[in-house]
Formats: sequence, structure tokens, C-alpha cells
Amino acid sequence: MTTWATLLSQVRLELKDPAGTKYSDDLLFLYGKDAIKDYSSYFPRRVDRTALALDANNSASLPTGFISDVSVECPKNRFMERRFERPGAKYIASGSPTLYYISGGRLYLDAAPLGDDDVLLTYMTMHILPTSKTDITTEMTVPEMDEELIRLYIKACAIEQTRTHQSSLDRFKLGSGGRDDNPMTPETRNLMDEYLAKIAERIPGGVIKLYRPGKLR
Repeated sequence: MTTWATLLSQVRLELKDPAGTKYSDDLLFLYGKDAIKDYSSYFPRRVDRTALALDANNSASLPTGFISDVSVECPKNRFMERRFERPGAKYIASGSPTLYYISGGRLYLDAAPLGDDDVLLTYMTMHILPTSKTDITTEMTVPEMDEELIRLYIKACAIEQTRTHQSSLDRFKLGSGGRDDNPMTPETRNLMDEYLAKIAERIPGGVIKLYRPGKLR
């Protein structure tokens, strides 16, 4: 698995800044975290069967980086149904939990688990982020084939930062009728457009079935 240190050296090579004289580690670390967060919004990481600790109100805090739920089991292999609010509906707790819902960063059950039954959450979450700019041990969870996307995002942000700085120095100002031909603008846009195009390529298509497959009558 690739570490942040390895990815950073690859980005610097592509930015033609191997010595770190143009872009600081702090800046690229910030852009790297943003890149992984943005990538995770399209292709999150799945975590299976995390045990939740319930409080007296039969609720538990959602894990850090939580994006969406896949399933809730209580006990293991007994899948609960997600409760969807409907006007006028009344929800009455039964002897054992059968429904759950998520609100305000917490997960709630409609009843307390029986005995020592575990509450197991399977969910989608952000990919692992580097802990600091000097992090050289934490392995990234972004698939190797998608690391190109992380590098593209970081490069686009880095060049945008350079473009903004250069615009200030050379007095480029869009729509001013003066200098609005900053040559770095197309390069920045092209990199981010390439990132978004490759994201779109990786999103699979699909169909929505308007019938239930089964034996014809």
C-alpha cells in the first residue's frame, strides 16, 4: 500500500519541485487531505460490522468520517429496518429493537437490545487521511489505480495557488479590460476538468427495475 510520503514525492516530481522550493509540505498536505475527502464523496470506503456503544437513550455516536449507513444488525445476522418518517405515523417500541434511524450525528434504536446483543453498524466512510505532513507510516486506503486522481486534485490546487499569486504580481484581473490573459488559468482548469472526467469514468452505469423479477404468471 502507498503511504503519504510516497504519494507526496510523486506529486512533487510531477510539479517539477522535488526539492520543495515552490510548494511547502504544509500546503501539499492540506491539498492532499482535501483531495482524499473529495474522492471519498464519490467512492467511500466500506467498514463492516463496527460495534456501537449505546447510551441510556438507546443511541450511539456515529464513527468519525461516517458518510452513509449500509446496514445495522442486532444481534449479528439479524438486520434491522431503517425508519423513514411519515406524517401521522406512530412508532411504538416492541420488546426488541427492529427499527433504527439516524439524526444529528447519532444512530437511534427503537428499543434496547436484549441481553448482551451487539449492535453492529456497516457503513461507508472517508478514506484514511495522513495524520500530518511528516506522516510516513500510515498506509492510504485509496485503491492504487485511483491514486492518479489524488495527484491530479493536488496538482490542480497547487497550480491554482501559483496562478492566484502570479495574478496579483502581474495585475491580471478578469473582466477588467486590462490583463485578463493569465496563461496559467487554462492549465488549472484542464487539470481539474481531467480529475472530474476521470471520476465520471469510474462511476458505473446501471438500470432501475420497475418490476420484481420472478416467475411469470
